[in-house]
Amino acid sequence: MSRIRKIKEGAVRGSTTSAVSQLGIQRVFAPLAILLAFTVLGYLLWVTLRTPLETGLHVVRMEQLEAVNTADRQLNRAIVRAPLQLESEPLAMLAAAERFDEQSRQIGFGQAGLKGQAPLVDRALNDFLRSTKAKLDALEPYQETLRRLRLLFAAMRSGGVSVLSAPAIESEAALGRDIKRLIREATQYSIISTAENAELLDQLSASIAVQASALEDTDALAALSQLLDTVDGLRFTRDELNQQLDEIAETGAAGALATLKARYENHFSQLQAAADRNRQTLAVYAAALLLAFGLIAWRLRGSFQELDQVNMELQDANINLEGIVAERTRDLSTALEDLRLQQAQLIQSEKMASLGQMVAGVAHEINTPLGYANSNVSIVRELVSSMEDVIDEESRGEFDMLLGDAQYGLEQIAELVMSLKNFSRVDRSQTELFDLNEGIETSLKICQNQIKDLDIQRDFGELPDISCAPSQLNQVFLNLINNAAQAMDGKGTLTLSTAVDGDNAVVRVRDSGCGMDAETAAHIFEPFFTTKPVGEGTGLGLSIVFRIIEDHGGRISVESEPGVGTEFVVSLPIAGKAVPEQAVVTEDSIILSDSAV
Repeated sequence: MSRIRKIKEGAVRGSTTSAVSQLGIQRVFAPLAILLAFTVLGYLLWVTLRTPLETGLHVVRMEQLEAVNTADRQLNRAIVRAPLQLESEPLAMLAAAERFDEQSRQIGFGQAGLKGQAPLVDRALNDFLRSTKAKLDALEPYQETLRRLRLLFAAMRSGGVSVLSAPAIESEAALGRDIKRLIREATQYSIISTAENAELLDQLSASIAVQASALEDTDALAALSQLLDTVDGLRFTRDELNQQLDEIAETGAAGALATLKARYENHFSQLQAAADRNRQTLAVYAAALLLAFGLIAWRLRGSFQELDQVNMELQDANINLEGIVAERTRDLSTALEDLRLQQAQLIQSEKMASLGQMVAGVAHEINTPLGYANSNVSIVRELVSSMEDVIDEESRGEFDMLLGDAQYGLEQIAELVMSLKNFSRVDRSQTELFDLNEGIETSLKICQNQIKDLDIQRDFGELPDISCAPSQLNQVFLNLINNAAQAMDGKGTLTLSTAVDGDNAVVRVRDSGCGMDAETAAHIFEPFFTTKPVGEGTGLGLSIVFRIIEDHGGRISVESEPGVGTEFVVSLPIAGKAVPEQAVVTEDSIILSDSAV
């Protein structure tokens, strides 16, 4: 019995010595492992926290690029419009050129500059700066030619007055008419030159020269000859101006800017992808670190339990050795089961992380096919426009309607992944005379699918054409008709009436829908006010309508009664009002019918 007891005590002492040695190793390596783990965690955290700074600079850079693009468009418009103002200096063009030069120089350097971002971005930046310099250099001879054109234009006008007032010319009625017509055609050619206009100038000059040969007054003949020379000089100078316009367009500043913007956006997308990977790595690493600390804590707890057990075994040397082995076996089995459970949990966590990455990627990539679809609709619309000679008017109208519906559907999809900024964009379209009755009919055709089950009542009065921005008023009618259709839920009577009230044209849109109370009507024109469920309305439609009518110098009011219906009354001045450029819907924006309620 004593030998067996000694064997048991020796086994217990051996296990105790082994446990103590393992604890010593853990005390040495545990701090090193913890230090290394937190070092890696700190590095990942530092890399991830750099992203907000890059994002802030990206916003500034995109604003600078947009400012350059705006300055370039303004300069192009000023260059084209300069010949239309021959009686004054092209101050607008000079100011636009100065803004364009200043904005172009700002995008390259500084904390938010594009220089040094990436090799492709640097090459695109250099190309853009070269094209900018070429455009500004080409602008100098254009200014000189424009100055000569103004001088010749003034000389032609003063010379024409002198010639027409000469007694010898006044006595020749036919010659006087031809001279007046020559001056009119030359004036038109100096503003907008065409081949037909040039041919007519040649014919008039030749006819006047033949008639002038019969004049006996040498002073009148000399003045008339000087006028013909001035007209020829005016024509040649205008042709030279057209050639210089082509040279300015060939500098390709806009294309170089578009390339620069595309390359920078691609570069930033790569940075964002790297930042996303860093965040994902940080999340996975943090989870793994927590799991490791949990495992270490569990192991330490197990080690302390083992030490307690050893102390108990030392105190009681008579415990059966077979019982100790069986107990250790059960402990090992339990530990094995715990490890298997943790392994299964880790595999499941990895699966869920992969699924999350895949879903995020799919959501991110929705924008790409949406862009393709938008581009294809625009291309088809351009092709249909270029085939006006082979497509009859009715088919062309159907194409326009179908393309409009397709564009509308695409924009509804885009609302899921984009902000509401599309509603604040503005264009530069000019005002023109517009038939309100025709505009209402056009809007009814566009809304045909929404109003196909409605009873449409028309009471159109005889209205004079008013001066306005037609695309904006079409948007107003489209919104009001669509709101009425939604209020009636596809069933009811829609009454549209127009009339003249003093100096104003009045349009009334009445529906027999659900109506609204006084409190709702008081807020109906406020931005983002909507009574629709979340996701079904932006609350911008009627606020945009109110802004358009106000910018046209008109008024809009609403009268509604719950359960009876709603009537919108639009009053527009017949004489019209100059629509400010910031209030006009842009050419590349799309008229949306978005109800406010």
